[in-house]
Amino acid sequence: MLKMIEVIGMSGISYSDAVKSVIKSLSEKGEKIHFFELIEHRGALKNGILEFQVKVKVSVEY
Repeated sequence: MLKMIEVIGMSGISYSDAVKSVIKSLSEKGEKIHFFELIEHRGALKNGILEFQVKVKVSVEY
């Protein structure tokens, strides 16, 4: 059985790096990932620094 979770990832480098950070973080926590879907991407400027943000739906074992 699988469940879907939504996770927000952030990076100062790129959207792609933000997605990779989500997958890496979940993997390091022991989640068994089956697939993921990029739902939303946006950016922010914090203290003059560009931040890339993504919302990712991830399918993990339940």
